[in-house]
Amino acid sequence: LARPRNASDDRINELPEVLLSDILSRLGTAEAARTVVLSTRLRDAWLATPLRLDDLELPVPARGKVPSIEPWTARADVVTRALDSHPGPVALFRLSRTSFRGRVPAAEAWFRQLAAKRAREVSLCFSPEWCHDALADPLLGCPTLRVLALGKCHLSDAGASAAAAAALTELTLSETCISEAALQSVLSGCPALRSLVLKHVHGLQRIRVSSCRSLILLGVWHYKQLDEITVEDAPCLERLLGNMRLNAAITVTGAPKLTAFGYAVVSQSDSMGFFAHTLQGVNKGLRAPIHSVKILAISVKFSSKKDMEKVMSLLESFPCLETLHFQSSDYRSGADKDYTTVSDYIQKRYPIRCVARYLKSIILECEQHNPGMLEF
Repeated sequence: LARPRNASDDRINELPEVLLSDILSRLGTAEAARTVVLSTRLRDAWLATPLRLDDLELPVPARGKVPSIEPWTARADVVTRALDSHPGPVALFRLSRTSFRGRVPAAEAWFRQLAAKRAREVSLCFSPEWCHDALADPLLGCPTLRVLALGKCHLSDAGASAAAAAALTELTLSETCISEAALQSVLSGCPALRSLVLKHVHGLQRIRVSSCRSLILLGVWHYKQLDEITVEDAPCLERLLGNMRLNAAITVTGAPKLTAFGYAVVSQSDSMGFFAHTLQGVNKGLRAPIHSVKILAISVKFSSKKDMEKVMSLLESFPCLETLHFQSSDYRSGADKDYTTVSDYIQKRYPIRCVARYLKSIILECEQHNPGMLEF
């Protein structure tokens, strides 16, 4: 028979260390910090458990007791102490409301520590007005890194040329400064990349993705002055997404699995050179149809006849469409009228092959109306 327990028994110390580590790995950042003070064994188990640090789980100082900027900068001190006290590895490092304005050297020290401590997922999403622009080069050399999301940071050409993140599968750059040469170096140094998302990235007029044989998703958002998007030899690419205007030359070759494309932004101010001369499919030659694309998204002003004619020209390049997304910016008297306009153009005025053979539904999004669907 098991001996009876009394109130003075220390049951925590009797648990195996692997179980203590498993318990701590399931706790949030603040909960884990409060738990490890209960015993020395928990403290030792925490040091042996991969660190998970998310500033959304850190305590916030009460309003009115400190100036409004201090709650954000106070978290930076907590982050520094946590990284200094933990030997690694780092399973998660996520900051979305920690400001290091005026503390850029401290932030760059974090990046060096994360690389040295074998970080797996790093996500830095900051408010644009904070203007950090810390140099994040050390993260590109972390061989264990799998997910990297950078906001308001800077990547140098020298740091990118030394990129060796062999395990990196997801890369997101937002409000980040990087040159065209540096982007090429990063892509070459990350052979396992499956997702590349670029949002408001500074320093790019041309985006060239070549020989990224693991890439499945390419996202390019808010590039009004972008001159060129080129995708070559991407055999696994399935989705090319973003806000792509007609004045950008978009070339897609060697992407036989490309299934979803858009939003293509149709505007009167843009020329038709994009569709007529530069959009290519997996076959060589001008305006070769892309048969693999089944989902196409277009942003257009329905009230403009010229814009709708451009849309009809675009559809000729995608003969096997099954789903067509329309985003309208000129909501007038209701979605039903917009449906009638779309249906009239597609079904009556322009008998396009993809509509007659394959198209199953049109999804319409208006600024002042919920998305609706028109089925065939």
